[in-house]
Amino acid sequence: MHNQNASAAIINDGAAFTEEHALVSPLALYSEYQRMDIELRAPEEMPMSHWHGQVEVNVPFDGDVEYIINGEIIHLKQGHITMFWACVPHRLSDPCHCRRMAIFNLPMHLFLSWPINRELINHVTHGMVVQSNFSQQISEFEIRRWQQELQHKNEQMKQLTMDEIGLMIKRFSLSGWTHLLVNHTSKTHQNGVSKHAQFYVSQMLEYIAAHHDSTLTIQQIAEHVQLNQNYAIGIFQRVMQLTMKQYITAMRINHTRVLLSDSDKAILDIALTAGFNSSSRFYDTFKKYVGMTPLKYRKLCQEKQFL
Repeated sequence: MHNQNASAAIINDGAAFTEEHALVSPLALYSEYQRMDIELRAPEEMPMSHWHGQVEVNVPFDGDVEYIINGEIIHLKQGHITMFWACVPHRLSDPCHCRRMAIFNLPMHLFLSWPINRELINHVTHGMVVQSNFSQQISEFEIRRWQQELQHKNEQMKQLTMDEIGLMIKRFSLSGWTHLLVNHTSKTHQNGVSKHAQFYVSQMLEYIAAHHDSTLTIQQIAEHVQLNQNYAIGIFQRVMQLTMKQYITAMRINHTRVLLSDSDKAILDIALTAGFNSSSRFYDTFKKYVGMTPLKYRKLCQEKQFL
């Protein structure tokens, strides 16, 4: 976003995407970084560290595995849930004897929207690696079912699956967790981001989560964290691998999908509740990101033959 417009840049979801250095469309980024992804497979050694903007959740089912996260060796225990914000450089260094492992990539906007322990959220967004105190909180059967249901043509079924995964994380928070890694490093890694950047982006994420249903400007977000607007834009995109606008759109669209599926509110009311400033803006943005109109989405959710 150009500097002369930054102070007045209201984050309206249907506006044209004009970021100067974007090499892919916002829809491609939405598809890659803002959808929930679940794998169930044999863990494989990674030759190099990588990073991404989602919350990563790993569950090895039949043996321990070894990761290197932020340069530290971390052991993921069989049957336990391990969770971390994947903007820190990480790689699976040794699959050991494990042959079946679940890997979740959870969009940050979903993670922040779930009713889970604030301390857990703070630990994850500040770079800690946390592991459940108890094993066997989830089964391979449930993982396979969720994989299938996320591909279901019924949108209400997809939403139910996401709700169940949210409840898995809530159970994790209620059952207690142990810190495997506390992020003390302040170095900037070649394949990751600094603790400094993580800290400021975590503050921006909290502010956006609290205000995504109202008119938001980049200026407001930058002022909240006391950063220059262009610097705030840059570190947000570097950490999250998508722009603030794309991230806020994801939060708003997720909110409207739930309301369309589970309530009988008028579509205009839903649009305004989620932070869209007009029904036309909402219709255009929803169709662009979901692939159908809000009305069609609601009808699909309500038609029992799609179950």
